[in-house]
Amino acid sequence: MIDTAVSHTPTCKVVNLSPLRIPEIQRNPLAFLQRSVVEHGDFIHYPLGLWEVYQLNHPELIEHVLVTNQRNYSKNTVQYNTLAKITGRGLLTSDGHFWRRQRRMIQPAFHRQRVLGWGQTITNATQTMLHSWEPFVQTGQPLDIDEEMMAVTLNIVGEALLGLDLQAVANKLTHAVLVLLDYVVYRSQQLVALPLVVPTPRHRRFRKGLQMLDDLIDQAIRDHTQGKGNPDTILSQMLMAGDRETNERMTRDELRDEVITLLVAGHETAASGLTWLFYLLSQNPEVEEELVAEIDAVLNGRLPTTDDLPHLLAVERTIAEALRLYPPAWLITRRATAADTLLGASIPANALIIMSPYTMHRHPDFWQKPDQFYPDHFLPASEKTRPRYAYFPFGGGARLCIGDQFAKVEMGLVVTAVLQKYRLQLLPNHPVVADPLVTIRPRHGMMMTIHRR
Repeated sequence: MIDTAVSHTPTCKVVNLSPLRIPEIQRNPLAFLQRSVVEHGDFIHYPLGLWEVYQLNHPELIEHVLVTNQRNYSKNTVQYNTLAKITGRGLLTSDGHFWRRQRRMIQPAFHRQRVLGWGQTITNATQTMLHSWEPFVQTGQPLDIDEEMMAVTLNIVGEALLGLDLQAVANKLTHAVLVLLDYVVYRSQQLVALPLVVPTPRHRRFRKGLQMLDDLIDQAIRDHTQGKGNPDTILSQMLMAGDRETNERMTRDELRDEVITLLVAGHETAASGLTWLFYLLSQNPEVEEELVAEIDAVLNGRLPTTDDLPHLLAVERTIAEALRLYPPAWLITRRATAADTLLGASIPANALIIMSPYTMHRHPDFWQKPDQFYPDHFLPASEKTRPRYAYFPFGGGARLCIGDQFAKVEMGLVVTAVLQKYRLQLLPNHPVVADPLVTIRPRHGMMMTIHRR
């Protein structure tokens, strides 16, 4: 258990960031952010050219921006404006009154009981994936678990969101999503970039990938509008949703932006979390053994259901710990719309605020073993000692990810079904490098061998 008395209230430290550091930031932003807090503390101000940048790494500071004075901090940042080239102004990138209207209309589709209703879909998709692994079990040939998690989570969100079986096109769609997200990272790192109308190879790949997603969503919207779609999908709920204040429904463009946001964010983030979880288990067999013992005791050989999740407490803790070490959304940015005061320090209007779950989740004041895989961080007694915003893998406040419950249920069922049947081992000498793209991805994939339990 951690003694929170060691925590301190940070003061703002001004650091002159040389322009020579910019290539370093682009090359390895996770290392830069982590070293910054180690060397300079939890409240850092970088005057960088015309930008006033504030890096926050303390629960009090994060709570102020995400909760206490959240209306003063917008998503009008390079990070979200670049992402909007894919998602438009869906929930992830919109702000203000429009965001609140959209959130009100979409929230009922993510009510916990509705999320639990997708349990069978998650289980079916997982069992199909496990069946496809059998030839690899017999031959010992390795599989890229990162690709497998991308495919299965895409199948799940495709069925739940659109009512479509995407298995036949999963590889093409996953490739399209990765091309789009690669462009977002590339564009956000460029001080000057050519407009998309210039037909460079990167731009052509981006437009082709975006067109593929748009065509898929257009067809799904047409089918649902004509009564051909599954009435229980999230898309059906969104088509029927009306604003409680005006009774207006979403326009076609608004609906497209929300669907593509949920499709892209809803499968890539869960896939990232699952990939890193299986990697961590392969490196910590004693934790895996504990999970398998719990799964066997609770399920006694039958397939898992959502009713089992409250009884799989070690599984829940382990998922939380994987998201601590490798939070998919490793960077959260905001722009101050007006001047503010933060723990006595003046924050000017238009200041850029940077918050990283990756660094906050490794803060030695709040985590007993900050750099180790230690699921006991999430035992109830330990959780009681931590401030709320020492852990925020899905953001926080009003802008808490709308799909956080879906992701937790999905990860719980997938992990349980996999461990019930197989043991995954990292291929010897396979390089594992955390690559901070839109989410944290393994730069070289995650090649693992599959062994029948």
